Formats: sequence, structure tokens, C-alpha cells
Amino acid sequence: KDETTKLLETLKIKLASEDRDKEGKPLLKVVMRTWLPAGDTLFHMITIHLPSPVTAQKYRAEMLYEGPSDDACCTGIRNCDAEAPL
Repeated sequence: KDETTKLLETLKIKLASEDRDKEGKPLLKVVMRTWLPAGDTLFHMITIHLPSPVTAQKYRAEMLYEGPSDDACCTGIRNCDAEAPL
């Protein structure tokens, strides 16, 4: 318990009173969720590092569509055209 309190102080993590009473794996989950919120972190990484669908489709269309690359379906996929035939 003392080690946990020391670690929480070092990382500047504040837990709710009901979470402080937990032990073992449940406590570890709460600490990790508080210290590094995965949802927010992943969202931030995705928005910064992944290209927009319009940009990505230009080079992914060939992998997504098995037909000829010059037909209407492939062109629609490449251009992210919602009105294109599928």
C-alpha cells in the first residue's frame, strides 16, 4: 500500500476514494486508465498521423478493388465518390 501511494504521488495521480481501496489488478487498471487515458491518446494519434480518407483512397483503391483499375467502381472508390456504382 505504501509503494502504491508513493507511486501515485510521483506520477501526480489522484484517485477517487473508492478507487484507493482497490488492490491488485483492479487498482492497476484504474491507475493506468487515469495516468494514460487510451481513448483520448489513440484519438489524438489517429487524427495526427493517419491520412484523411480522401487522401488515403488514392493509393488504397488498387488494394481494395480487384477489378480493372480504370472502371467506374474503382474510380469511385479512388475518389471517395458516394454516388459511384459499387
